[in-house]
Amino acid sequence: MKKEKWLLQEIDTWRQRSLIDAETAEALINQYTPKKNINFLIILFSIIGALLIGTGVILIGARNWDYFPLPVRAAIAFFPLVVSQALSVYTVKKKYESLAWRESISILVTASVFAAVALVGQAFHLAGDFGTYVLTCGLLSLPMIYILNAVSPLIVYFWTILNWAALESTPLNALILFGLFALGVLFVFMKKNEENARSVYLAWITVISGFVFVLILGRMLEISLLLVVLCYFVLLISVEGLQRQLLVPFKIIGALGGLVTLAILTNEGMWDMWWRRFSAGSAGGIILIGIMLITASIFAIKGFKRDIYKFSFIASLLLLCVVRLIWQISGISLYSVIYMLIGNLVMLSIGLGFIVHGVKNATLFQTNIGMATICTLIIMRFLDSNMDILWRGIVFLLLGVAFLLVNVKILRSKKQQKQEETI
Repeated sequence: MKKEKWLLQEIDTWRQRSLIDAETAEALINQYTPKKNINFLIILFSIIGALLIGTGVILIGARNWDYFPLPVRAAIAFFPLVVSQALSVYTVKKKYESLAWRESISILVTASVFAAVALVGQAFHLAGDFGTYVLTCGLLSLPMIYILNAVSPLIVYFWTILNWAALESTPLNALILFGLFALGVLFVFMKKNEENARSVYLAWITVISGFVFVLILGRMLEISLLLVVLCYFVLLISVEGLQRQLLVPFKIIGALGGLVTLAILTNEGMWDMWWRRFSAGSAGGIILIGIMLITASIFAIKGFKRDIYKFSFIASLLLLCVVRLIWQISGISLYSVIYMLIGNLVMLSIGLGFIVHGVKNATLFQTNIGMATICTLIIMRFLDSNMDILWRGIVFLLLGVAFLLVNVKILRSKKQQKQEETI
């Protein structure tokens, strides 16, 4: 047992026996906890080095591939995999505390898996397609994510299953894709309590991959892509219970994507039957939408008392999701104008809500988001109309002046508030 670990256990024992108070115990723990010095350049170069080594071995073998007998080809195919597996065992036993070792060896094992499967298939003339190939390699590489606690292979894993699903887009494969994606998300969920850059990185990877995931899943289940991405963005915004830094990708992508999708749905053409490529008639599609909407509603209700403005924002988007779902199921195109008006009203109310909340709390960021939302709505309606260019210029001028006045007012409020606090 290391001295530091023993000392930390002793400090905890002293605290439990009331030999020292909680504040002193915390100070001692902070003092003697080993500091992990993570150099991301070292990690990056380690990963690049591992990839170059693997690629070099493969290219050397490929140079004279046709001249080798079958046993030699098989040996060359498995050689990088055997070496990388041996290095992974060494890493687990001797270098597990080194993040650079874990990341580089895990990506080396992943590259070796891809090379081995491809070379064996070529040497023995095994039948198969690209989708099956990437899925097989992704599944074989998955254990390295958990064994070596590495982030790099997770990107490869998400890419493999999403690539396979895009190529094998059938309703039956939708359930398989859901389970495979959940295996990757499980690793991220296990790391949610860690406070480091890797956790934030994992959150960004998951949120971005999740967007592609719902797009492909919506295509598999033959449901409106606008509806499924809007529900996904609402779900991202409503997520609670994570550390503040981990919520950043959820909030940024959720809010930005939700507002962009909302702006698209303010156009009447997006509610017209001519645009409706998919329907929500499949049971799987309705279940998927229902799960996302119910989960988002639960999160929103839990956060109702903490932030009424955020709840109103989520509730507005949830309303639009329900309206879109009703439109999808009913297939009624005669009242597309009514649906379009609902979309415009929702976007207008969200923009005004941001402005009111921003002005009330003297927050420039939220105020400008609200102003940008209103301006986007007005610009899109200009594109739909035949208004004279002079009047458009006048409206834009007035909007610009309004932007400046609101920002000046908030800046003055902040300055006055600071002066009052100083006094």
